Amino acid sequence: MAQTAKVLSIQALKDFKLSLINFVEEGRNALSGVDMELKRMRDWLERDQLSYWQMQVKRRHEAMMMARTDLHRRKISQQGSDAVSDTEQKENLREAKRRLQMAEEKVEIVKKLIPIFHHAVSEYVSHSTPLADHLSGGMDRTLGSLEKMIQALEAYLATAPPSAPRFDEPAGSGPGMTSARAGGSAPAADQASGQDQAETPPAQEETPDHHPDATTASKESPS
Repeated sequence: MAQTAKVLSIQALKDFKLSLINFVEEGRNALSGVDMELKRMRDWLERDQLSYWQMQVKRRHEAMMMARTDLHRRKISQQGSDAVSDTEQKENLREAKRRLQMAEEKVEIVKKLIPIFHHAVSEYVSHSTPLADHLSGGMDRTLGSLEKMIQALEAYLATAPPSAPRFDEPAGSGPGMTSARAGGSAPAADQASGQDQAETPPAQEETPDHHPDATTASKESPS
């Protein structure tokens, strides 16, 4: 079954094509921006955060060991003397332990977030890949089809309409056919009229009635 389309304006197709081009460009830019943001987030988690807090664990562990050493020295120096206090060293050790524990917790949090992030990225890629493929290849074919439609409609409108036949000269009539019809019908009419004349007997000439008395009277009349 043939398919038809009711196109009222070629300009509407051109405007739709332009809007589609803008949509494709904006869609590609959006997908590219999301990909860059995901890469930045992955680098921030795996390189910046994990590396940073692992380094902090190492440094804070060293700071805790130094605080513990200072406390041990203070305890040794205050032996036999009540005037020496180790309160400050104990506070420094407690702070160093707290900072070390916080850094270790940060490392564990980042390690838990990395696989969660990778799983979310995988789900996003599975949903965005068909759209990206369509924007890359499918939309190009759609734009090509629209361009062909526009060119075909413009070529159709540029085609001159066929000239209408004249109503006073029916199709198939002309001088040749008129003469042929006239030449073919005239002899047939003449032949028919000749045949009628041949079948009609000639009229007898009118003569005076032949009576015996008339002849005798003519003979007896004196000369």
